[in-house]
Amino acid sequence: MTLIIKSLADGQLPATTGTLYIVPASTRALIKTIKVVNLNTIAETINLYLEPSGGTARRIIPKNLSLGIGYLLVVDDELTLEAGDKLQGSATDATMVDYTISGVEEL
Repeated sequence: MTLIIKSLADGQLPATTGTLYIVPASTRALIKTIKVVNLNTIAETINLYLEPSGGTARRIIPKNLSLGIGYLLVVDDELTLEAGDKLQGSATDATMVDYTISGVEEL
């Protein structure tokens, strides 16, 4: 068993729900922190989901959360993921909300 602490993913939330991080094959992951920052000059509506491999996506923050101008949202509830599980997300406007996902992968 090898544990690797790392930045798992980063980028900008898409305007339609898209995959932000997918757990590689033969790997488990522990998500420690998800951070999102609104770069826009207006509030952004964001949604974040966890979709188990072969399962149904479930919300991990309140539906249509309004993120104010320049605001930061930190999700620090740990999430345990198995191979093929996905974190997904969206924002009102593509390229206006940055995200980072930090955690641990177990190989």
